[in-house]
Amino acid sequence: MEILRFEEVGSPTPLRKKSSRGMIIAGLVATLFGIGSAFASTSISINSGNAVGVGSGVSLVTACDTAITLAPHSVVVTGGDSGPVFNTDYIAISNVDTATTSVSTGLGCGGQYFDLQVFTGATSSAVAYTCTKLNHDLGFNVTYDDGTPKVISATCSSSIISFQIPTGILAANPVFTVPFTSANLDISYLTLVSRSS
Repeated sequence: MEILRFEEVGSPTPLRKKSSRGMIIAGLVATLFGIGSAFASTSISINSGNAVGVGSGVSLVTACDTAITLAPHSVVVTGGDSGPVFNTDYIAISNVDTATTSVSTGLGCGGQYFDLQVFTGATSSAVAYTCTKLNHDLGFNVTYDDGTPKVISATCSSSIISFQIPTGILAANPVFTVPFTSANLDISYLTLVSRSS
């Protein structure tokens, strides 16, 4: 009579090998579900079928600096009846040499006036946006940061936005921000011209 038995007792059911077939089937089902849901998505309308200007050409004719950068910035406005709309909320002008104009080189934009125009359409037949379309019929302010936020009075006449770069700016690379309010613009290219008066 045996009371205790310390030998390994065998399992009443044999161990099965894990089948990779079940894993393959589960993977195929997940893949088919993912593909099916991608094709079932609906289309989205942006800007009510109007063109969305996400890139633009830049034409600089600035005598006071050769390395200025212009960068339009867009924001998505939602909640309207026609769906999401891309609006240009500002144009940033950076890498401006803010030193007073050098007599020997002609470089330096401090004290110079900038004239900015925004064009739409094909290059050969492009048209400048009017001040009304740019929402700049009245005077407005261009802003920049010189350790503290500063404002420059700006005007718009016909289609030309104008403002003067102040002298004595301390910041190494201030970014001048030309604001727009609810301006739905399809920008083809921009021009920036500097002048002394």
